[in-house]
Amino acid sequence: MTLTTMTARSGGAATRDRSVVVVLLLMLALVFGPAIGLHVAVNLLGPGAAPDGLAATATEAPRGARG
Repeated sequence: MTLTTMTARSGGAATRDRSVVVVLLLMLALVFGPAIGLHVAVNLLGPGAAPDGLAATATEAPRGARG
């Protein structure tokens, strides 16, 4: 059995690894960026008034209603 030492990666492999990292970071930013931004905006600006036609509080179902 012969043991060989590992050689350094070629320049092409390092560029490919860098591209994979860039794509991974881009995908993570596209997935989590809007959710994080929305949470930051709500915390900074506070909840706004409810739009017209939207109940600001939970409403109860009418009595005798089936569901």
